Amino acid sequence: MKISWTGKIAEDFYALGHASVPVYLLDGPFPALFDAGFTGLAEKYIKAIRAVLKERTPEFLFLTHAHWDHVGAAGIFKKIWPGLKIVASEEAAHFLARPKVTRTIATLNREALSALQKWGITPLHERAFEPFSVDRCMPREKSVGLSDRLSVEGIFTPGHTRDFVAYWIPEKRVLIASEAAGCDNVPEFLVNYDAYIAGLNFFMRLETQVLCVGHQLVVTGKDVAPYLREARNIAEKYRANVETLLKKGEDVDSIAAHLKKREWDIKSFPKQPEQTYLINTKVRIKTLKKGVKHLVFSSENA
Repeated sequence: MKISWTGKIAEDFYALGHASVPVYLLDGPFPALFDAGFTGLAEKYIKAIRAVLKERTPEFLFLTHAHWDHVGAAGIFKKIWPGLKIVASEEAAHFLARPKVTRTIATLNREALSALQKWGITPLHERAFEPFSVDRCMPREKSVGLSDRLSVEGIFTPGHTRDFVAYWIPEKRVLIASEAAGCDNVPEFLVNYDAYIAGLNFFMRLETQVLCVGHQLVVTGKDVAPYLREARNIAEKYRANVETLLKKGEDVDSIAAHLKKREWDIKSFPKQPEQTYLINTKVRIKTLKKGVKHLVFSSENA
């Protein structure tokens, strides 16, 4: 099944807030949240979390990476639930400790309010992003125990970003892969194409029953494997297309405009803000451009 709404996804597992930018909740003796979305959606997240947990409070917040649209409400959560332990990769902890990074996150979340208004969302949290610190770095090749029957394993997949961690809940067969599994028919490698493909190949070996991708979609059951195969196919075709255009001498801006017509212009709202889409697209092209330069140099000197 492909789920594009919020609510209960599986036993004790929920997508909350807004389907385009959800926060995931794993209920249990030590409830855990995954990602923190937009600052502007903080009120919706908090209301939805409280509706599930009642008087209980979340114990953990696991962050996949330090992008503005995945950490926006983390500091607000921490203020409301002071005992909340925020978990991320060591690389993400370093990024989030930099004032320049937190200023950028704050700016992008503030600018996103206009998009949320277009989506017709009320009420909006219009106060500024709250900087926060990571309490615990996700140990490599280890897991965090939530009870004697539940654990969260970190899968380091530095293709979308260098600090990226996907989370695997083996007892539930739930994978919070976020952009490491693509998003909205766009391959989401930003820093390393090969690492992105390696991550998809690893995910295919898991017997996943619930796959949480970056935005707008949760895939369950028999649809998971075909989704992951298609995500890999999309990435491979994207790479081939961009490399062809690069070898023809087209520059980054012209290729980005070409891709925008095919990917962004044809989609209806809600969708990624245009400026964010263009920034990410140009980064993807530049990542592939490095490889094309190497290929051309190698062939000329073979």
